[in-house]
Amino acid sequence: MTDVQQHATEIHDQFSDTLDISVEEVEERLETLVNEYRVPAEEARRSVTSSYLDKADMDREELGGDSEERTIESIELPEQWVDLTVEVLQLWEPMSESVAQVGLLGDETGTIKFTAWATSDLPELDEGGTYRLENLVTDEYEGRFSVKLNRTTSIEEIDEEIDVPESGGTSEEREIAEIDTPEEWVDLTAKVSQLWEPRSESIAQVGLLGDPSGTIKFTKWATSDLPELDEGGVYQLTNLVTDEYEGRFSVKLNRTTGIEELDEELEVGDDAIAVEGALVDIQRGSGLIKRCPEDDCTRVLQNGRCSEHGEVEGEFDLRVKAVIDDGNEVHETIFNQEATEELTDITLDEAKEMAMDALDTTVVADEIRGDVLGSYYRVEGPTLGRYVLANEFEKLGGPTDAEETLIKARSL
Repeated sequence: MTDVQQHATEIHDQFSDTLDISVEEVEERLETLVNEYRVPAEEARRSVTSSYLDKADMDREELGGDSEERTIESIELPEQWVDLTVEVLQLWEPMSESVAQVGLLGDETGTIKFTAWATSDLPELDEGGTYRLENLVTDEYEGRFSVKLNRTTSIEEIDEEIDVPESGGTSEEREIAEIDTPEEWVDLTAKVSQLWEPRSESIAQVGLLGDPSGTIKFTKWATSDLPELDEGGVYQLTNLVTDEYEGRFSVKLNRTTGIEELDEELEVGDDAIAVEGALVDIQRGSGLIKRCPEDDCTRVLQNGRCSEHGEVEGEFDLRVKAVIDDGNEVHETIFNQEATEELTDITLDEAKEMAMDALDTTVVADEIRGDVLGSYYRVEGPTLGRYVLANEFEKLGGPTDAEETLIKARSL
């Protein structure tokens, strides 16, 4: 039995008492998502399950499940029912009114993020408390697992200690420009100048932090289960680890990192540069995208899901993530909506019409690729980690030996 057939059988069994559906019907819907739209099987299952929940007017937790005792380390699949004995390591301020509590749980094998929905009407967990939790549902987003407390979850506080693995070091307050050694523990007061999409499932967030002395790339690992940083937010960050690659320093957020959002403004040092070269690639995530509208979140949705707010009705945006080759090195460049409209002569409304006509948002990126690929540009803007933000740009005629530059770019 294939994964799709297995998923179809299990979904059918969940809804057979409330909906008149066949295994074949469910399998056909899954096959369409997986084969025609290239949706991962697990995400396709969630999508089909959600549609049947709506049709049956049911909440997800009403599906129920046979939970089993697990350790955090052993959680490796979404939509499983599990029991955990854990300590509440940290509670964070919920970013949505639909969430009652959110934070970090730990046991002897590791840590995991948890969410308790407001509609579940459960007793609150106390930071530092140890609990026996039964009937939790596992979830996954971009390789990062979490657990959800729902109205069927039972909570029992117990009087015992759990030896949660710890790591970390003695950190000290630094300015970004002072970071010149890898593997040091530092504290920063910094503004999130830019966020961009991770290239690996092991990374939860990656972007640029800034203070008056300069900017530095940061990485937040998926396994750290830290709260999301918001673009433009100012934070006091403690217990960061410095890193270095080819002379460029960065900082890593880990599960011992403390994150406190500050209600203040922070000026960021200017790292503006100018690059000239051939636009040789349009990266994934370009064209017509959707962002989360909840609480000014603006995160880019993946298959209709926000990493913080789950399935939401996204708001359309337009952008280009381009690669410009100057003949010596390549520069990854981001054009926001305004710059993209100027670059492509396609407005956001026109892009939405193109996607509606084709029933496919990828046609917008394809159209952009055909218009700009191989042309030469001068781009000016701040450096944001590996990206240059295109604040200003102009189209050029190109160097004398254009083919040599393109051949070099294709060989990278």
